[in-house]
Amino acid sequence: MSIPTDEDRSLLTVVATMRAQPGKEEELQALLEGLIEPTRAEADCTTYALHRGSQDPAVFIFIEHWTDQAALDAHLGTPHLQAALPKIPELLDGELVITTLNRVA
Repeated sequence: MSIPTDEDRSLLTVVATMRAQPGKEEELQALLEGLIEPTRAEADCTTYALHRGSQDPAVFIFIEHWTDQAALDAHLGTPHLQAALPKIPELLDGELVITTLNRVA
């Protein structure tokens, strides 16, 4: 198995974790799925993969790889993300947690 940081350890890894409010899981999934195609089309996006908890289907996690912080910053300002961001909090149980990581090993 290989992941993008196997080839390029300089990539910025982002993990975005959120939990849907009870009964809002499908609505949140649909909103998040709508971000995938336009985000993957961004020039500096290497990975943009949505995951859903297998034991807790209310949990959603994006695993992302970007060329650098500037690429992530540009992504955060895109029209598709800016249109979705105001809708996300009303679907969440708790906060959206975004963690940035640098590959060590």
